[in-house]
Amino acid sequence: MSDWMSVSKLSIILVSGDDTCDIYANGWNRIGVMISVAPTDDDGEPVEVDPSHLLNRLWLIDYVTESTLNWKGSSGWCYTDRENEFTAIPGLSGERAEVSFEDGTQRVTFYVYCAPGVSPQSIGVQVRTDTNDVIKSSYNGDFHEKVKLIPRTAVTYKLADVDWDYAHTSTKYGGDKQYVTTDAWNYYLSLKSVENYFVTFSVHDYFTSSGYDGQFSSRIPGDNGRDDFYGGYVWHREPHGSAYYVENDGRSEATIVNFPDGNKWWDYAKIYDRSYPERYLCFSWVHSTTGGNGWHIPNGPLTNWHVWCHPKIVAYDRYGNSGTFWVDGWQTIGGLTLCENRP
Repeated sequence: MSDWMSVSKLSIILVSGDDTCDIYANGWNRIGVMISVAPTDDDGEPVEVDPSHLLNRLWLIDYVTESTLNWKGSSGWCYTDRENEFTAIPGLSGERAEVSFEDGTQRVTFYVYCAPGVSPQSIGVQVRTDTNDVIKSSYNGDFHEKVKLIPRTAVTYKLADVDWDYAHTSTKYGGDKQYVTTDAWNYYLSLKSVENYFVTFSVHDYFTSSGYDGQFSSRIPGDNGRDDFYGGYVWHREPHGSAYYVENDGRSEATIVNFPDGNKWWDYAKIYDRSYPERYLCFSWVHSTTGGNGWHIPNGPLTNWHVWCHPKIVAYDRYGNSGTFWVDGWQTIGGLTLCENRP
């Protein structure tokens, strides 16, 4: 096989086909850039280079100064060879056809991201051949193609930016009133935007034991013979609807009102009953009434008549911007309350 001596082509362009775009300076938003390189031998004839070897011989650089960007870094302008769930171009509406290249070229995709406080960046590319010749697409290089990324200030979402709405939902045994009467309501946290939406949620502080996973609040007041149960649940598993999907029932459901000891009762609520469930975080609020001697404690992690956590939720949009919220687990009787600060 011929040695890789030079290149007859070296170019860089955004995967969208453009040469300029915005990027959120939050360390998460990634923009795909495509490099096209045509390796040649000493006679200028095409030579094929192993893709992994080619990847290790390419660097993104500052188009003007020719300094390299930070490989998998955490400050300034950085890049990696992996996309993430926040790989999207801000302001790009609709689908764009990806850029096409001539035959005989090899292609490598990198993903650029940046930390807060950076300035606009023009990006070129550098390649080192097997004979250690360095060829650049830069202001003073052999080639002169570049892309330009313009940082946007990262967004922090507040209560005014989100929807927190709710609706009655069905339960598996909700129609059986002989032993227990159950009403359940689903609450949905989503981004209040026409073109943007949440894509992932980080959730903390809830019960994790089997049969109680996701429960964060339980209250059984003593003013009605312990007949009433109020519970709060966060359905945190991803990818949301599919993580809870029950094939036989054709729906997504989760365990609620789980009292196997004494009452011998448990139920299942229908959850994520909306289109695009991945864009929402679903919670359930439950009020159940039983007869006889009331609800029995302890059951599972419920060791007192009033047990609660305050779940912390960090919601990320498609560009990696985020908002941090809490749900009040103490105030259970009147429903679920979303808060901007920890209750």
